Amino acid sequence: MVKKAGSIFLPFVLCLLPFYFLVSPAGRDVRGKFELVNPKIKDRSDQTDASGIVLWLAPVNGSGPRSASRSKKMIRQSNKRFSPHVIVLETGSEVDFPNDDPFFHNVFSVFNGRRFDLGLYASGESRPVNFNRPGVSYIFCNIHPQMSAVVVTVDTPFYGISDQSGNFLIRDVPEGQYRFNLWHERSTAENLAELARSVQVNSSGLDLGVIKVSEEGYIPRPHPNKFGQDYDKLNDRSGYRRP
Repeated sequence: MVKKAGSIFLPFVLCLLPFYFLVSPAGRDVRGKFELVNPKIKDRSDQTDASGIVLWLAPVNGSGPRSASRSKKMIRQSNKRFSPHVIVLETGSEVDFPNDDPFFHNVFSVFNGRRFDLGLYASGESRPVNFNRPGVSYIFCNIHPQMSAVVVTVDTPFYGISDQSGNFLIRDVPEGQYRFNLWHERSTAENLAELARSVQVNSSGLDLGVIKVSEEGYIPRPHPNKFGQDYDKLNDRSGYRRP
């Protein structure tokens, strides 16, 4: 008995349907763009840099799902700089701090968020920190005052960070009501609080459009070392090789 091509093709398609729904995009993306008002810093080409603005969605009804496995992140130390400067992660995640410079570093944070002091460690070494509580951790090096980084820890797996143009994207957000929060290093707490609001994510996702973030009132200030004292400018230990 000869089967028609259509009778063979239909069962084949039906077999592929579960796989299609498994790998196809959920379509519940939350996207938008930040636009800086009164920007204080521009790049070398005189363009406004809107990168590093952190946003996260906190479920209104309950804590929501948690990530089954939290990927380890990394902030490298190279040329007396931390890279990247800002990262965001879920509570309980770990960050490695590898030293790529040919001299010692001493990574520490004694401010709000996760407090720690990794001590002196040499080139090629790396030390981890578990960020086990939500908050903003300002991170420095006790030897090089120009080095700074920020780790924003949030109690939700639905977070993102803007690129240089201010664009942001959070993928695969379940439908529901959320509290939209954001953090920006060069914005005041009052300005950020005004932008927080309740949002609804439906089956087609959510486009938040353009969100204006003001940098008015931002004043950069020098930070003390891990002992709460000023850095010794006369004692440049950038070539320090032994503890």
